[in-house]
Amino acid sequence: MNTAGDADPRHLSFASARAAARAVRRAEHGRQAYRTVRPEGTMGWFRARGPLSVLLVVAAREGRLVWRGPDSFALLKPPMTMDEPYTAGGLRFLLLRIVDRRWETLCFAGPAGLAVLAALGCVPLHLWRTAIVFALLGMLHVAVCMTGLVATGLRGLLRTFRRRRDGELAAESLPARQWSMPLCHERDAGRAGELMREVSDRLSRLVDRRVRAASESQGGQPNGVFVTEVLLCLVTGITTDAMREAVPRQQRVGLPFGVGTDVVVLEPRDQVPGRPPRTFNTANFFLWYVFGCAGVLLMLAYLVADQERRSCADRCAGRPTGYGDALRWLGQRLLLSDPPDLRPQSPGMALLGWLVSIMALMAIPVAAVALQQVWRAADRMNRRFDKEAEAVLARRKILLLVATLDEQRATLDVFRRHGSEPYPERRPPHTVHRLGTVAGAELMLASAVGDPSSPAGVAQVATSIIGQWRPHYLVLVGTCFGLRPRERTLGGLHPGEQALGDIVVSRQARDVAHQAVTDVDGEPHRLDRGPRPSPSAELLGVLGAAADSWSGPALHIGPIVGSTTLYRSDEAIAELRRRHPDAVAGDMESHLLNGVAAEHKVDWIAVRGISDWGTTDKSDAHRHQAAANATEFVLHTIELGLLSHATATG
Repeated sequence: MNTAGDADPRHLSFASARAAARAVRRAEHGRQAYRTVRPEGTMGWFRARGPLSVLLVVAAREGRLVWRGPDSFALLKPPMTMDEPYTAGGLRFLLLRIVDRRWETLCFAGPAGLAVLAALGCVPLHLWRTAIVFALLGMLHVAVCMTGLVATGLRGLLRTFRRRRDGELAAESLPARQWSMPLCHERDAGRAGELMREVSDRLSRLVDRRVRAASESQGGQPNGVFVTEVLLCLVTGITTDAMREAVPRQQRVGLPFGVGTDVVVLEPRDQVPGRPPRTFNTANFFLWYVFGCAGVLLMLAYLVADQERRSCADRCAGRPTGYGDALRWLGQRLLLSDPPDLRPQSPGMALLGWLVSIMALMAIPVAAVALQQVWRAADRMNRRFDKEAEAVLARRKILLLVATLDEQRATLDVFRRHGSEPYPERRPPHTVHRLGTVAGAELMLASAVGDPSSPAGVAQVATSIIGQWRPHYLVLVGTCFGLRPRERTLGGLHPGEQALGDIVVSRQARDVAHQAVTDVDGEPHRLDRGPRPSPSAELLGVLGAAADSWSGPALHIGPIVGSTTLYRSDEAIAELRRRHPDAVAGDMESHLLNGVAAEHKVDWIAVRGISDWGTTDKSDAHRHQAAANATEFVLHTIELGLLSHATATG
């Protein structure tokens, strides 16, 4: 439930944001989640990001906050190179973004700048002592910050050489080049699936919006956007124990670094080949070392100047007795020499100069070794992550297609009985049910409810759905009418072999609606002229292999006759049997699949359950069970793993 006043989460109020921040802090892992979403800055004293309430308001304005209330929300964060422009949204959000993204800079420069301004303000009033106090306070603040910078750099050096798990490294480095979820707060773990689906949908819309905006700025208009972004979910950003256990168990969630690590991934909306070619590799540690050395030099300059003034007495010419001269001399020592006009008199300072030179020389091996270790660890982690991500993208995607809502209900019931939690995903103008991952294959269900009397009916709907979702395999499930009923002998043919509820797998889909009619001996003679395409040989072989371990209703493999004609006639069925004695069943959709599948290079097959015989006593009493039986056999095949690692031939 949205808090009152936040019906539109893009305009989240500060009151709601503060309530959410309090809820995070009170959670079991609130402190750790707080540190994840607001990591430590380079100086160690301040956070890199602004207060959580500000961060949430900015994220809501940018559409990155999945908000269901102060006790149920998730935050998305883009890669470092993809932040929203500071100026988007007006002056108010310009200031909020500065507070959010430049918090550490503000904490560093703000007090020092205010102290300097206060000191300058005291000068016209001749308040010299007060001005000196403000100046010293500003310098003290800078010195403390620089000390923190050096300490953070040293700590970073130690961490570089410490052995760490790949998941820990991934949690630190991958958010720089991946979309990530650094914060997730949900009290009710039973709603984890619903929240993660909203997160996935929001990520898809954000990527879609950015791609379209980029295309329009270049004078183009994309026809469709396939989202291949893998979302990095940081476990340390999840606030409760229950959610930390629930999130890895959700559909479309992968564990690239194993169970119990700091990272899980949410699979992309569209599992098509190709991932965003982003690289982000910085030498932050070396920068910390440089800044730390600079901070040390700034502080040593005071010591050098003081010691030289004490030792040179009245012969101070050419000695670094002033702060500026001392700083210049120390800077020259970094180049292993003294300035020509400046040299210390104190032996201790001369030794200090050589130590500074050694510090400069040490920067070379330290940088080389540290960066080598960082790159080696990052490369190992990135290669592992990329391998897992590519495996996700290469996963077989199977689209189950039905033609009626009753067939859709029957299919969904089967998956629910097997423990799946199907959920609908809207992608205008169609809605597809996500059925989950079975034996490494992702399953979806679409209903191609069209006008069967029109060539642009079911085929047109199926074409649109396949174009949007890009499956590897297309399986038409649902019902058909049998042509070999067991209870009767058919026009001199062999006794029937089929019962209601039996399953039919198409070996051929014959279009019997296209005919040529001629007179032969004064009688009309019908010649079928429709195409007779065969389904995918791979799918036919896989389903045939699965039949050996199938213990359900009888399975019949053979030609299916297809027509837009609705059969409810004994005479018409008898004629159909005479013209196609080898056919095992008939329906109104299977003959339309070949053209649809060929257009998109998708392997296809039809698996149908016999619900009637197409005769005058036709009824819908067995339709639901027949469709369920067909779905059960398809699911049985997939559970065997026969479609998980196969390669679609198109």
